[in-house]
Amino acid sequence: MDPGPSVRWRVESRDVREPTRDRVRRTLIVEPEVLARPLFRPAPRSAMVFPLVVLVAILPGLVALNAWDLTPPAPLWGLRGLAVLDGLALDQTPLAASIKPAQESAAFRVVSFQPPLYAWLEALGFWLSTNCDPLASVLPSYVAGALAIVLVYLHARLWHGAGLGLTAVVLVGFNQSVLLRIQEATPCTLALCGVLATLLAYGWHERVTSESTRPWPWASPIVWAVVGGLALGLTLLTLGGIGLLVIPIVLLHQYYLRGTTMLSARRMRMRAWLRNWRDNPRFVGGILSLTIAFCVALPWFVLMIDVHGWEAITALGFPPDALLTERWSGLLARLVDLAPVTLPLGVFGAIWAIRSALVDETDAREVTGGSLWVIWFAVAALGPAVWPDGPRSAFDLNMLVPLNLLAAQTLADLVNRRVSIKVLIGLAPVTAMTVAWWASAALNEAVDDLLGGRADAATALGLHLALDLMVASLFIIRALYRWAQRRDDRQRRILAVFLLAVLALTAADGLREVVFRHGSTHDLLALRTMILRRDRDTPFQIVAVVSPTSKTPTSPPNRLPAQEPSRGGRLRFILRTALPRLYQRDLNGVDDLFKLPECQRLVILAGTDQHLSSADQSKLSLEAIHPGRSGILAAYATARNRLPRR
Repeated sequence: MDPGPSVRWRVESRDVREPTRDRVRRTLIVEPEVLARPLFRPAPRSAMVFPLVVLVAILPGLVALNAWDLTPPAPLWGLRGLAVLDGLALDQTPLAASIKPAQESAAFRVVSFQPPLYAWLEALGFWLSTNCDPLASVLPSYVAGALAIVLVYLHARLWHGAGLGLTAVVLVGFNQSVLLRIQEATPCTLALCGVLATLLAYGWHERVTSESTRPWPWASPIVWAVVGGLALGLTLLTLGGIGLLVIPIVLLHQYYLRGTTMLSARRMRMRAWLRNWRDNPRFVGGILSLTIAFCVALPWFVLMIDVHGWEAITALGFPPDALLTERWSGLLARLVDLAPVTLPLGVFGAIWAIRSALVDETDAREVTGGSLWVIWFAVAALGPAVWPDGPRSAFDLNMLVPLNLLAAQTLADLVNRRVSIKVLIGLAPVTAMTVAWWASAALNEAVDDLLGGRADAATALGLHLALDLMVASLFIIRALYRWAQRRDDRQRRILAVFLLAVLALTAADGLREVVFRHGSTHDLLALRTMILRRDRDTPFQIVAVVSPTSKTPTSPPNRLPAQEPSRGGRLRFILRTALPRLYQRDLNGVDDLFKLPECQRLVILAGTDQHLSSADQSKLSLEAIHPGRSGILAAYATARNRLPRR
C-alpha cells in the first residue's frame, strides 16, 4: 500500500488578544503539515557497495583479457565455434574429417562431443566481431567470470550481508586461478557461473519457503524453482557432469535442515506421504527444477547418442581439459595452489561453521548459509574421487568459491570481534607458511628430495632455515599477543594489519599471474595481421601448411592424446579466423608444394624440420611475409606481379 504523503507537526507560538481583557496572551499552536515525498528514495548502504563489486568483477578480468593465450584446448574450442558459424550448429564432429593430422583430429573430435553452449556463445561473438577476431573466443569466458564474481557477492549477501560479500568478491576476483581461467577460451568459468546461479536460486527458494521473505512481490517459490531449473539446464549444456554437483549439495543441505522431519517422515505410511506431498513446496520445487533442467539439456544429448551411439557417451566422461594436465595431486597440494593466502582462513571458517551448525537451534540465516558452503566445498573436494577423469579446472573453481566465502566469513568474524584475537596466534603463522610453500619452488623441491631419500647438504640447510623462520614467526606472534592482550586499541591495529595484508597478498598474487604464458601467441596474432593485409590486396585461393608427418596417437579414440597437441591446433584456428572461406591443406613435406595448382597461395612451414630454400622459393614464386620469430613458423605468399612457374 502507498503510505501517502509524509506528515510532520508544525509547532509555532502566536499572540492572541483576549476579548474581555485588554491584554495579550502568547499561545502555543500545533498544526499538522503535509510534506511532499522525495523524488528518489534514499539508497541503502548495500546499494553503495554494489558498484565496487562490479568494478572488482570487471577490472581484473580486463587486465587478464589483455594477456589472453591460445592455451590448449582453447584453439579446438575456437574451431568448434567457427564450425557452428559455418552451419554445424548441433554436431561439429564432421569437421574432424577435414583435419589431416591424426592427433589433432582425435583431439578435436573429443572436444566436439562436449556440450555445445560455449561453442554457441563463441559463434555469436565471431558473428558480431569484424573479421572473426580471435579475441571473440575468449569473451564468453571473461563475461562468465565477471558474472560469477557478482554471483559470489549475491551468495554472501543472501546469507550474511553486503560487507562480507565485498570481502568475498575481492578474494575471488583477484584470485590467480580465476584470472587464469578467464584468459582461456574454455567453458570452466561458464560452468562455475551456472553452478552459482543454480545454488543462488536454491538459496532464495529456501528463504522464501521458510521465512516468507520476498525481495520482490512476484518472487514466489515457483519462480525461484523455474530460475534454478533453467540455470541447471544451461550448466548441463556447458560441461555436462559438473552441473550434477548441485544435486548432492542440495540433498545434503536439505538433510541437514530437515533431519528430524525426515526421521519422523520415515514412520509415516506411504499413503499419507502420497497424500501430503503437494503440501511440501521444497519437494515440488525440486521436481520442477529437475524437469526444466532435463527438458533444456536432454535434447542435445539424445541427438548425439542417436547419431554417434556409445562413442558420444564415453567421450562425455573424458572432458577436454584433461589435456596437458598431470595426474591428480593431493587435496592439500591443490588447495595450496588454489588459495595460498586464504586457505587457513577458509579451513577455520569451515570448522567454525560446522561447530555453529551443531549447536544452533534457531535455524539462523548465517548458520544455514555456512552449512551450505561447507557442504558445497566437501562435495567439490570429493568429486574427483567419483569422477577421476573429470574436468580438473571446474572442480578447482567449485572448491575455490566456497573456500573463499568461508574465509571472508572468518575475516568478518575477526573484524566484528566475534572471534577472539587468540585465533590470530594460529592463523597468521599458518598463513605465512602456506604462502611461503606456494611461492618457494626450492622449498618444495627440498621436501620432495627429503621424502625421496635424495637429500644433500644444501637440502638440509634449506629445510633448517625454513624451520628457523617458522619458529621465529611463532615467537613473534606470541610476543604481539602479549603486547596487545589487555589493550583493545592495539588489538584493532593488529587485526587491521592482518586484514590488509591478506587482501594485498591476494591482489598481488592474482595480478602477478596475468601474463602471456605462450610466446607463440604473439607470433600467431602478428601472422594473422599480415595475412589479412595481404588477402585484402590479393585474395588467397589456397592455404597450405607443411608440417611433419603426425604419428597415429597411442591414446584410445575416446581420450585426448597425453602430450601437447601440435602447434597446428593454434595455427589452424588462427588461419580459420583470418581466412574463413578457405580450409587449410595439410602437407607432409616441401615437395608436395610443387603439386599445388598455380594460383594465389599462402604457404606456412610449421616445425623446425621444414625449410624452404631460395631456389625452391624462386621456382614456386613465393616471397616471405612472416619471418617466424619463434623459429617455428615461417609464412610465404605468392609474389606480387609474378606468375607461378614449374
